[in-house]
Amino acid sequence: MNLKFLRSASLLLGMAFAAKAAPLRILAIGDSMTEEYAYELTFSAPDSDQFNANVRNWPELLRLFRPAEATLGPFESTGGSYLDLRDAGHEWNFGIPGMTMVFWKNLLYNTPSNDDDEKVVKYAYGVTRNALENQLPSAQVVVILLGANDLKKEYNDLFNNTEDPNFLNDLVHTYLNQIYAWVRFLRPNVPIVVCTVPDVGATPQISGTYNIPAKQASTRAKIAAFNQSIITWAAGKTTNPPAIARIDLLTDRLFDEHPFQLNATVFTLPGHPENLPTRVFCKDGFHIATMAQALVANEIMATINTKLGTNLTLFSNREILQNLLGLNPDQPYLTWISAAGLTGSPMDADPDRDGIPNVAEYALGTPPNSFSRPFTGSFAPGRSFSWHPDPIGLRFASLTAEESANLTTWAPVPAARTSTAGDGTVSVTPAVGSRSFVRVQALAKP
Repeated sequence: MNLKFLRSASLLLGMAFAAKAAPLRILAIGDSMTEEYAYELTFSAPDSDQFNANVRNWPELLRLFRPAEATLGPFESTGGSYLDLRDAGHEWNFGIPGMTMVFWKNLLYNTPSNDDDEKVVKYAYGVTRNALENQLPSAQVVVILLGANDLKKEYNDLFNNTEDPNFLNDLVHTYLNQIYAWVRFLRPNVPIVVCTVPDVGATPQISGTYNIPAKQASTRAKIAAFNQSIITWAAGKTTNPPAIARIDLLTDRLFDEHPFQLNATVFTLPGHPENLPTRVFCKDGFHIATMAQALVANEIMATINTKLGTNLTLFSNREILQNLLGLNPDQPYLTWISAAGLTGSPMDADPDRDGIPNVAEYALGTPPNSFSRPFTGSFAPGRSFSWHPDPIGLRFASLTAEESANLTTWAPVPAARTSTAGDGTVSVTPAVGSRSFVRVQALAKP
């Protein structure tokens, strides 16, 4: 037996195991947006099957689709597994329904109030705090995602300008600050991610009642300033400051993007009794459904990557559509090509023989079944090469101008030599003193 060979093989095997990093250990402090939706059946289960959730939230998505990269701890599937305010789920997930920043501060510092909503949870504050203290040493990063319930409770006053003048300031500088300080005291060096607060005015449940445009706008401005104060507060921490995950940018998109879409697949904001995959919100009209939770997961993962230098893989739109929602990410193209009488014609096909493949025709807004000349000008010194893309087609596919001096090696035309006119026309020019070729590359978005 060759002992030298065995020692070398063992060393190589050990190096291989060492090179495979263990999943990043995340501990979360939150509310019903963070508790596993599997245990939030009042809104996460369809009416036709009220005991089985068909939507997932960000901790569940990490467990199901990124198990080798991140974990919120061992998973307990049986309800009542934890003898505290958690029901079941991940051991390091302290997402507790109904909790506000105020309640969490009271839990951590053992200062419960007589608030009617707090009476139903404060009985278990002590055991929950002890469990959190026991699990906190396991965390490589702590995520704090709170505040939506605080805004919901006070939204009527915010909308009507009758709120306590210090309400939003106190949320940041008293309650959030004390939650952060409690974690920082027990774990002085652990990275902490603090999430901005989603604007609950974007939810159908709230906007259906509070729908006076001028008041909606002023309330949105207050909440935007509140989120900016969270960012400013974090920047003021001089020692190991928290990183900020901009969850509020998602509700900005819900306010401003009409329609809301991923790669041309359109989503409807209000929930549906069956929690259809193309809905932004669950059937209660307040909690975001799987698609939006994936975007929340992306923001949290991107912030962790920046803070820790990790490489957690964000969910692409195509992965969200296909793997998380069970939709066909190519359906917008298939619908378009069928409407042209070319059902099933592939993206790279050119049935009208104009030299432009179908996917490029879609992005350009030209018909795939009749000859088109969408490009004008020339890629020559002193001139420009132009085209006018279709905004709807660009939701699904990208158009990238590439240049080459030899028709073999291609590179994107730099932004400095690319311009977009007010009507959307895109123009590119060659480098000064050079002779080169240009092409426009059309690709379905990832």
